[in-house]
Formats: sequence, C-alpha cells, structure tokens
Amino acid sequence: MQEGRSSRKRRIAKTWALGPLAVAVLFIGEAGGTVNDLSRLLPKEAEGWKASGADAVYNRQTIFDYLDGGAEVYLAFDFRELLVRKFRNRAGAEIALDIYDMGSPAEAFGAFSCDRQDPEAGVGQASEYGPGLLRLWQGRYFVSLTAAGGESEAEPALRALAKAAASALGPPGELPLLLQALPPAGLKKDRSCYFHSLVNLNNRFFVAAENILGLGAGTDGVLAEYDLGGGEPARLLLIRYPDEKAAAAAERSFAGRPGDAPAAASLRRGDLLITVFGAPTKDAAARLMSAVGQPRK
Repeated sequence: MQEGRSSRKRRIAKTWALGPLAVAVLFIGEAGGTVNDLSRLLPKEAEGWKASGADAVYNRQTIFDYLDGGAEVYLAFDFRELLVRKFRNRAGAEIALDIYDMGSPAEAFGAFSCDRQDPEAGVGQASEYGPGLLRLWQGRYFVSLTAAGGESEAEPALRALAKAAASALGPPGELPLLLQALPPAGLKKDRSCYFHSLVNLNNRFFVAAENILGLGAGTDGVLAEYDLGGGEPARLLLIRYPDEKAAAAAERSFAGRPGDAPAAASLRRGDLLITVFGAPTKDAAARLMSAVGQPRK
C-alpha cells in the first residue's frame, strides 16, 4: 500500500593538486565527513531561488523536530545526520533541500527505494521526479527536494539543485548484496525495495500489522515486483536472517499468520526466507522461488 502524493510529500519534506573543492568531495565521500562539511559545497542560489535562513542539522535524537511522524522510516536504517537548506523565490514559494547521511550506500539506497514511485530524473545513482518532489540516491546519501507552492515553476530549480547536490556527494556506492539474488526474468526494473524493518515493508506493501516475520536491525529484506502474466504484478519478498534458527522461527510465525496478511507461497533456504505474493498460479510462484540466487554476504 502506497501513500498519496500529498501525504508522501509532507512526510519526506521534512590530494591538493586536485583543488580544494575536489579534496572536500573526497573527504565527504570516502573519509566519513559530516553533513556540516558538505554544507559549504552546496549552492546558495539556483534558477532564481535563493537560500533562506541558516542551514539546520538533525541527528537520530533530534530528527523528530523536523519530521514529526515520519522519522521512523529513516531511523529504521542506519541514519546518521540530516542537513536541511531552504530556498525561496520572489513569490515566497519554498524549496527544502534535505540531505540524509545514511551511513552506507546500501542504507541510502534503502531509504530511497522504499518510497519511489515516479519516473527517473536522470541525476545521481538513481532518482525520481514528480511534480514538486525530486528524490535521489548517491553513495551513502539520500536526497529529497520538496517544493511548497509553485510546483511547476520550481522544477528547473529542483533539477539544478539535485545535480549540484549529487556532484558534491562523492563517489557512487554499491547496491545491497541481497539484490543479487533476484531472478532477472520478469523483474520490473526500478521497483525493488531494500529494508530492515516492518515499517518500511508495510509502507511499500502491507503484509501484517504485527511483526510476524521477525524483522529488525539484524535482518535484510528485499521486495521486488515481477510480471508473471497476471493483471497485477507479483511480489517477491526475500528476507535474510542472522542465522538459520531465526529464519526457521520466522517461517513458523509466518505460516500461522493472521487473516490480514495476503495470500502467499513461501519456502526457506538456510537463513533466507523466500515468499511470493500475488502470483497468477502456484506453478508460477514455485518457479520464481526456485530461481532465486544465493546472495553473497
């Protein structure tokens, strides 16, 4: 189940020979600099929109001050810090540039992937753009740009700011290893979601109100969509647990799932639980599960 655009926007909005700028980028992207180090690399103006007020920085304890009711989706990952810079145009409309340091490329991809639904924007490692909202992933950073007022007029500035931010965020990073296990046949590109927690899974596809799959910080999950010939896409859910014992416990729990969990076919392979939702036939579900690869750890 996915949110509407308006509620989604409300939750989201919230070497010296190379030259000093290149050195700063290398420091941020590779040596673990803070978002305060990043602040000086970001533009103060774009397409007639000028920075308004001082930048704000939030951490795991203070993020609720900025995202009241939406912080949990980031805290479920290894979120470190958030840098916020606001821009205004002459008409008083506002753009919020939010840069999240998620600790690693995999975690940043997760934060991006679990909420994507718009067309590719062509910036960073992966991105999307819908009216008034541009989101992207680059290295260990997730970036959200949100326009409040004048959405159509804001598009050039949103795209310019996104490109400037992506160029300042250092080198690209690797995708989560668990995605390597996804069978390629029928996979709907750019629809795979990486997560750890139930809140992120349910934000993408509601399974159950209770944590019957035993999800948490120690689990890695991927939800992918497949075209198996039915009207709606089938969904392949992979969850890797810390060990086989934890996977077996989750398997038993899921087998006794309550009535609000959608119909599914599942099997366990060591520490990996494989589940298919919405396959047109049992045979199609079995073929998809059997095609799942063995991801590296």
